[in-house]
Amino acid sequence: MKPKEHIETPRPIVRKPGENRKKSIVIFLALPVVLTFLFPLGVLPYLCGRFIPYTGALLHICMLYPLMFIFIIYCLRRGVLRRFRNSREQTAKSRLESTAEIGIPLVFIVSFLVSFFISVKGMMIFDKSFMYGLQTRMKSKADVEAIRDWLQSLDEEEYESIDNSYNSFSRSRAEWPKPLKALKPGRIFLSEDENGNAKVRLMWRYGPIVGGWGVEIGAENMESPPSDFSMYGEYRLPVEPGVYVWRGLE
Repeated sequence: MKPKEHIETPRPIVRKPGENRKKSIVIFLALPVVLTFLFPLGVLPYLCGRFIPYTGALLHICMLYPLMFIFIIYCLRRGVLRRFRNSREQTAKSRLESTAEIGIPLVFIVSFLVSFFISVKGMMIFDKSFMYGLQTRMKSKADVEAIRDWLQSLDEEEYESIDNSYNSFSRSRAEWPKPLKALKPGRIFLSEDENGNAKVRLMWRYGPIVGGWGVEIGAENMESPPSDFSMYGEYRLPVEPGVYVWRGLE
């Protein structure tokens, strides 16, 4: 008879308690802190306005908010259960961690409610952060002098308007000047300022939930109007003389 072959059974992987604790700290402590800065405190909307101020990007961010809120509620529930379950057997360090797991989600929730339901002069923190990001983007990306040179080359018929209304730029997208193409607007409108000079309004397309926004560029002596916080008004931030970013209020 052949001797029986000795088959070694694989040993189960035993994770050290320290490894589980580190993962728990990363997921339920560090991640909620990062999310609090990115979402309710407005860092992510600012970055979106600075780098990708397009309708699709803002819609995706808006869709992430409910998911983040559900995750934070789960973290809060976990922290409460951990804090009050077998509290006598917990060490001082574990009590501190569970207290932090409760406190950080509460900070997120309060900031979340403030940013979404308490507006400052008709603007939520989300919108204001996005606009400051858009303002910074225009300072670094917009070739204002090249755009002004192009405006001066236009025929008066292209931008002359009645009651200072905007005229949609009639040329095809392929004929847009390079300084405007570089900003990737959805639409271009022309009008004249209070001095009769041409000005251009770039608009990123309107979309559900997020509304519309853009930049207006004219001559250096063009006045930047103050924000209009009435219904269908605009929130405006100056970039430099003759240039301001705007967002429609609905």
